[in-house]
Amino acid sequence: MKKLNLIILIVLLLGATAIMGYSFQPEKLEVAANTSTPKLLPDFNMYDINGKVSSIHQLAGDKPTLFIYFNSTCHLCQDELGEISKRIDEFKEYNLIFTTVQPKPEVIGFVNDLEIKDRSNVHFLLDADMNVASYLQIKSLPSIFCYNKKQELVAEYVGVTKIDLLLGNLASAK
Repeated sequence: MKKLNLIILIVLLLGATAIMGYSFQPEKLEVAANTSTPKLLPDFNMYDINGKVSSIHQLAGDKPTLFIYFNSTCHLCQDELGEISKRIDEFKEYNLIFTTVQPKPEVIGFVNDLEIKDRSNVHFLLDADMNVASYLQIKSLPSIFCYNKKQELVAEYVGVTKIDLLLGNLASAK
């Protein structure tokens, strides 16, 4: 009986440790201030999902801008963009630029499902030549960059990031 109790206790402790380890994941990974990521919003001309060439700087204008590099097959990207689309009205004062290296046919269904592409402050760009990916040194997805109205980098995140944190950075970047 003592052996059975000991085995049950060990299993419970291991289970509790596993649950605590899983639930204690950082909600964001903010890149340190001394990162080698360029401090200014890149200015490349790229095709949007409608086939129109657009300048990143012109799309950002003089508003704080959230720039997200994503892949439609990435589960973390799907979660992040899904959460943004649910709260899209809270982003109306900011520009959102979503960029992917994927060809248009691979991403168009995902973009349509988000139901945000027709908003004037939301832009989906195709980085076919990987110019932006190289410039920003994209290593993981989603990669999220917050820029102020002067198009200067305010914060950078990798992975799923709390929407309230993104909104807070954008609000302080006015």
